Amino acid sequence: MTAALTIGVDPGLSGALAVLTAAGEIERLADLPVIRDGRLAWIDGGELQSLLIDALHGRSARAVVERVSAMPRQGVASAFTFGAGFGAVLAVLQTLHVGIELVTATVWKRALGLSSDKRASLDKARLLYPAADLGLAKHEGRSEALLLAHWALTRQRSAAA
Repeated sequence: MTAALTIGVDPGLSGALAVLTAAGEIERLADLPVIRDGRLAWIDGGELQSLLIDALHGRSARAVVERVSAMPRQGVASAFTFGAGFGAVLAVLQTLHVGIELVTATVWKRALGLSSDKRASLDKARLLYPAADLGLAKHEGRSEALLLAHWALTRQRSAAA
């Protein structure tokens, strides 16, 4: 059975999520909700769950989440925070019974003709989805979430053909 919605998630504190219909229309595009307490910050799981419930309206969905890991020379605290955010996203998707596919940036970006340059991702997303709220340079998380969902939807259509 094909999911009614495809969710793309660029994890991290500056990440975002995009929800596309089977026709490729944007159902939701939002930054991941974050709670900040001084220097500590984490993904707001309750708000993320509410945001997804509102977007899904009881429809089936599958999520494509960028597979991330600690980077060389990344500090221990930074790696811990990043991992906690990634785990929060996965946990919320699981509680909503959304199927999850993890994909590396290399795989989906190569398929869309992109490099690791986040500016190029922003430009490509603006080209493919001109009505999307991607007006600021800081919207690179939104652009990557949108392109992840786009990649998954395009791949799904190719497989069905």
